[in-house]
Amino acid sequence: MADPTKLVGTEITLTTANNVGLASLVRVVNLDASNTVVITQKNANGATTIGSLTLGVAGSQYGIEFIAKEPTDTLEVTGTAVIKATPVAYY
Repeated sequence: MADPTKLVGTEITLTTANNVGLASLVRVVNLDASNTVVITQKNANGATTIGSLTLGVAGSQYGIEFIAKEPTDTLEVTGTAVIKATPVAYY
């Protein structure tokens, strides 16, 4: 059984660079069943890309990911899919 997820903030629609409530762990989900999207993590001032990943389409095993980050790091979306981001923690 997977570790339970604890909600520590409100879900947002990720459209521009956002630190997602200064979260250290963020659950991102693609709600689009047709389009993948690239999620990019950058440092606080946006000058340095830390990493990126392709988030699969809704309903696929790759449509949901958990991203660990520094609280001030931002996440941003490249693509047209609707992405929801929620600050979370593990129990």
